[in-house]
Amino acid sequence: MKRLKLELIAIAVLGVALAGCITHKSVVYQNVERVKVEFESDAAARLFYETLNKISGDRHSESTTTISIPIIFENEQKTVPGPNVRFNDAVAACDSNKDGKITELEARVFANQH
Repeated sequence: MKRLKLELIAIAVLGVALAGCITHKSVVYQNVERVKVEFESDAAARLFYETLNKISGDRHSESTTTISIPIIFENEQKTVPGPNVRFNDAVAACDSNKDGKITELEARVFANQH
């Protein structure tokens, strides 16, 4: 009887140790279309893009969804915003009067805020 219990335990341990696990991981880049924007001058464009480059690495957000059934199945999906999301956010913050044209003054204010 003892031997039967030991054999069952050994089989159970081996079954768990050798059981396969299905794993699926994916990264989805959530990108949107870039908003159209004009610049009053080359200086306004340069100041805007220099500021955008400085702040691009600052804000990084991502969303991760994980579904798993232990030992059998695991699915992970990560959603990362694309570069156009940051650009659109920067244009919205910089273009204070929302006319679609960034002036040098607006670019300076934007640069000073960041």
